[in-house]
Amino acid sequence: MPEVRLRARSVSEIVDASIELYRRDAGRYILFTAFAITPQVITQILVQPGAKFGLDTVLLALASLCVAAFTFTMGSAAVMKYGAAVYLGEPADVEATLRSVIPKVGTIMWAEFLKGILYFLGFFAFFIGGFYVLARFFAVNAAIVLEDASAVEAFARSSALSSGRKRHVLNTLLLVWIIYILLSGCILVVTTTVKSQALGIVLGSAYQIVAYPIFGLATMLLYYDCRIRSEGFDIERMAASLGSGPTGQPGIAGAAS
Repeated sequence: MPEVRLRARSVSEIVDASIELYRRDAGRYILFTAFAITPQVITQILVQPGAKFGLDTVLLALASLCVAAFTFTMGSAAVMKYGAAVYLGEPADVEATLRSVIPKVGTIMWAEFLKGILYFLGFFAFFIGGFYVLARFFAVNAAIVLEDASAVEAFARSSALSSGRKRHVLNTLLLVWIIYILLSGCILVVTTTVKSQALGIVLGSAYQIVAYPIFGLATMLLYYDCRIRSEGFDIERMAASLGSGPTGQPGIAGAAS
């Protein structure tokens, strides 16, 4: 397999590396996103357009939405945490990953709420402002998951990492979105031919489960890419590995050979 080592990358190289990391542990990433998205699928089935709702259905749907928000946040964080461990050549374990991210779910959800407000203001005032928010605060979740930062610290950290690199950040994220949307178009063609709305939801969600980890991995790699460019993180890891012996190898080149 191609080597995925710790270094600065171009936009296309980040996406390629994300796909390569995904291929190496696809089953685990799919497990994380399946756990994250299943409550969302249940909610979509419960609240199909045109359905008649009783009080019990509404309460069940609201409870499912709350569970879906929690599991989606946890699953997305787990993809990023597990992918970072593999990328850095550190021990990667599903159970340990979940234990690590669960305490951070509340902080991530609060940060996402704050970002949502900023997105709204950015798009409402000046449409392009939303893209500025996306580029400036791309690493908020990464800072929380990978640096144990608070929400306030994460916003400041992301601002620092994106300084002078917003075009690079935005181009990378937009490329991932374009690939995702183009592939989802093929799924849409299939789902529109299916008469069962529930089956269509399941098929669409299956695609989301398989494809969505690329977003978390690309964001993680972009976060480290900015750290390499601004802080010399690759040199820092290399120096640490020289001091700790063979077990401190940066990246996962050893696993690829």
